Amino acid sequence: MEWAQTVTWLLVITGWGLVNRQNNIREKRKELRALLDKIQSFLDELEDQAIKYHTSEQSAELAFHLKRSLNKKFQNKLSILKLRNLDIEKCYPHLKQFRKAVTLENFDTADFKPRSISDDLIKNIWLSKENLSQELEKSFAKKYL
Repeated sequence: MEWAQTVTWLLVITGWGLVNRQNNIREKRKELRALLDKIQSFLDELEDQAIKYHTSEQSAELAFHLKRSLNKKFQNKLSILKLRNLDIEKCYPHLKQFRKAVTLENFDTADFKPRSISDDLIKNIWLSKENLSQELEKSFAKKYL
């Protein structure tokens, strides 16, 4: 009888350990998903700001906020993903491309001209943001799906 009770307790403790581990993994995944959703929203805001900047009259204030968001704020958000063990190394070339699309052409120049919404510059901003967004999603999918 003692042997049967020992086996029962071992099964109960092992089962509890497995369920607890699975719950922790699920909670971490949910937290990372929420963080990634916030980053995706932030990317959408950056895209909107960039398009607004390039399609309206030049604004030093908007340029400052855009550069600050691209450089510091977004880098900080990506570093949090890295701390959460998400492999985002493949995202950095896309981030660089997005930054170039926003700031390389028609940005902080004396010959700034407002562009139309169908301009190639605006298309490049949209495309590079979409590529970065998709790479972030792929990084999450590789880890959890």
